[in-house]
Amino acid sequence: MIRIPLLLLGAAVLTVSCQNPRNLEIIADQDQNLEAYDMENKRLRNQRDMALAETASLDEQLNLEQARAVELFQRVSAMEADIAERDAEVDALRGRFAGTGIGVERRGDWVVLNVPSSLTFKSGSSTLNTKGKSGLQKVAQELSGNYAGKTFWVEGHTDNDPITKSKWESNLHLSAARALSVANFLIKDSSVDASSIRVAAYGENSPKGNNNTKEGKAGNRRVEIVILD
Repeated sequence: MIRIPLLLLGAAVLTVSCQNPRNLEIIADQDQNLEAYDMENKRLRNQRDMALAETASLDEQLNLEQARAVELFQRVSAMEADIAERDAEVDALRGRFAGTGIGVERRGDWVVLNVPSSLTFKSGSSTLNTKGKSGLQKVAQELSGNYAGKTFWVEGHTDNDPITKSKWESNLHLSAARALSVANFLIKDSSVDASSIRVAAYGENSPKGNNNTKEGKAGNRRVEIVILD
């Protein structure tokens, strides 16, 4: 009969001790700490999520830049291959014209055949000579063969010496007559498609060299055949 009151007394003492202000203060501090830890945890999680998002964005940018670099590399490689192919074309063409006196050069996308007037015409004349016709026969073979379907501009040029002894009114007239002589030979004597031929005349207005030198003047007296790509 004595044990029951003792148990009740112990419960009462425990209840009182739990309500001790010091204990309540400790519990409150712990609750605050837990709340602070929870907030810090949320903050760190947000930072982590932001870092992951930023990393994903940077990865996307990196992939994009890598794709652009690959594309640029491919474009540069294609351009270099195209340039090498064009250079090889010019070198091969120069080999086929070796010994004819006809020059070959690349001018942008165009192949230009340089036919010196000293090879094709007498001074002040627009009549083709035998040597000039022989060289132009080889030109015609190339135009009708390897360059069939292309458009060809036949362009006449002169130096800047004024016309004094010949029948021409000006260097422009002489350059036009020489360009027409070459065009007619290619069409009538060498069977180059007439629809592919265009004729232009520049006279002294588009010099290739220095008109103050003998060599420059000689280089300026020419007919150019421009093969449009």
